[in-house]
Amino acid sequence: MRILSLYYGHDANLTLLDEGEVVVLLEKERLTRIKHDQGPMDLEAILEQYGWAPDSVDLVVINPYLRPVRDGKPFAWQMEGERYDHRPDYKQDGWAGPPEGRMSRHRIRLLGRWIEGYAVDHHLAHAAGALFASPFDAAGMITADGSGDLRACALAWGSGHRIHAIEYGWGYENKKMQLNIGAVWASLGEYNFGMKRLEGAGKLMGLASYGAPQEEIGAVLRQQMLFYPYAPFQTFRFGRGEELGLDPQDRFAQDVCASLQKLTTDLYLEAAARLKGRWKVERAVLTGGCSMNCIANTAVHHSGLFADTWVQAQPHDGGLSLGQALFVWHHVLGNPRAPKPLTPYLGTDAGPIRVELIPEIVGFLEAGKSVGLCYGRAESGPRALGHRSILLDPRIPDGKERLNREVKQREWFRPYAPMVLGDLGVPSKFMSYVVSCDPAEAPAVAHVDGTTRPQVVGAGDDPFIVRLLKAWREKTGCRMILNTSFNCQEPLVNTVEEARATWKRTGLDVLVTPRGVETKNG
Repeated sequence: MRILSLYYGHDANLTLLDEGEVVVLLEKERLTRIKHDQGPMDLEAILEQYGWAPDSVDLVVINPYLRPVRDGKPFAWQMEGERYDHRPDYKQDGWAGPPEGRMSRHRIRLLGRWIEGYAVDHHLAHAAGALFASPFDAAGMITADGSGDLRACALAWGSGHRIHAIEYGWGYENKKMQLNIGAVWASLGEYNFGMKRLEGAGKLMGLASYGAPQEEIGAVLRQQMLFYPYAPFQTFRFGRGEELGLDPQDRFAQDVCASLQKLTTDLYLEAAARLKGRWKVERAVLTGGCSMNCIANTAVHHSGLFADTWVQAQPHDGGLSLGQALFVWHHVLGNPRAPKPLTPYLGTDAGPIRVELIPEIVGFLEAGKSVGLCYGRAESGPRALGHRSILLDPRIPDGKERLNREVKQREWFRPYAPMVLGDLGVPSKFMSYVVSCDPAEAPAVAHVDGTTRPQVVGAGDDPFIVRLLKAWREKTGCRMILNTSFNCQEPLVNTVEEARATWKRTGLDVLVTPRGVETKNG
């Protein structure tokens, strides 16, 4: 059984599933080099690259919602059969029920023929991807983002190979009122800070740690989440005139972000309690773009509500095709699963790397050099996890400033994070939680609030990364290495050629790929 799963909204992506195994998860932006790219992909070329003939596709899975593409023209699926989003109850407030109410079976025209297929709702795909990529046999799911298929959040639960039920709205849907956390983060970034809409939330989470939450600001933000999520934050309510602009250097701006962070965390804890009370689940998985909020995730993990939690590598929309495919393979087709974490390394293969290079890499890092790594399958999701990473000694006092100035060219308030050997008390395999970090020990990765967002590495993880961290610890006594995404104002590098181009045009010192080690002075 070969399944082709497609998602064509922003962060468009494609998954090939062969007998339940992920052949590849490709995010369009990695191929086109356009951040958050949307719309159709070159299916024939991709299938050929992975050895699939067009007529070998058995099932197609899609999200049917109409999406504009970059040329301004709408993309419409050719399909037979009633779509789930055309059913009479589709816009019902707080709809809850079995997932069959938010999926539909079709014949879909693709690759020059009609193929059997399914359409799967946005948040159902988020929930399914989170559970079926997790190490848990049974769990509740919490999903939230800036909205997909007219909904911004949902709760669900499942076990084995089934999703048993899903509820939309976190209990907030009432006529036109709908809780939308993600859109408020995005709107604040776009309208008040002048950032690109899809990039504001990730940046402002870092700024939030510089401020202090204010009750009156939080009340305005809560009202905005419920009624006006796509509007700018109303600065005039606080005696700041009609000017909407906020400066990251301004304490009021920092307090706005801190207040939004506290509100987000409080709402996540409230959703977690609702989930626990509704289905009595012992474990929880968090997903949707809002679940890239490490502080909220950590609060849920330490809340005492659950024995354990998990966040997959790709909780954002870039993982929806994976969730759709796994939902059909397990829930619809009834195929069993053995609960285990799904590897994040599901993208383009740059080739193997030689372990003999590790002592040389350690030497460069110890000498204070920045090192770009590009090898193996690219990690899927928004966070670099060693295969497309820039590394640096986290003990360098001005390491953060150096990377910002010479390589990354990004905002001063955004933190860096480490890969760490050992158990830190959170399941942060994919940089999804925060832990305490002593600025005196690792100044380059300690955020202003004394935390960091680690990639926890241990037995069973990528052998090269494990050996590199062990060699670094043996040489220096330090068990962490700064790890940030290999890019500079662009999507994560995908190929060796792209890695070399970024290395050449930035102040990155060393490049390590399957072709060996390259330095700029030799």
